[in-house]
Amino acid sequence: MTKRSLFHGVIAAWAVTGGLVLLVIVGATALNAAGFLADMIAGLWGGDVAGLSGYEDGVSMLAGVAGLAMFPYCQLHHGHAAVDVFMDKAPRWANRLVTLFSGLVVTAIALWMAYMLVLGTLETRSDNVETAVLGWPVWIFMPTAVISCLLWALAALMETFAPEMPHGA
Repeated sequence: MTKRSLFHGVIAAWAVTGGLVLLVIVGATALNAAGFLADMIAGLWGGDVAGLSGYEDGVSMLAGVAGLAMFPYCQLHHGHAAVDVFMDKAPRWANRLVTLFSGLVVTAIALWMAYMLVLGTLETRSDNVETAVLGWPVWIFMPTAVISCLLWALAALMETFAPEMPHGA
């Protein structure tokens, strides 16, 4: 197994993990919505059905985890904004220059985000910031964002300096 395929596997597994977290969010949202419907129906007879306690806490923490986990995979599979419409007619050297420049910019942004997230994690931990309802420590969710940003930077570097050859080339 090459390093490249190992990194591809890690990035794919990270994205699948983000997808599973997203499924948890969707399930909790569906359950909470069903609770609101049940409360509305029960209210017709004077009853009461509570929603999921801390739903907003969980979703707000997990949404960042799920979303950022998919960025590296999207980068590897060109699932990002591109200027193909303009670059299709450009000479090969111009395409390579734009690819190099944009890859370096994305790498720098992802590394800067990772750095700032590390600082934010340390500050959030030292300030003992907790979610409003469940009282979960916020900082424990933040290292996953750091990992996502580092994998995103790795994916950008891989695609900038060692792009995969198209099949049949």
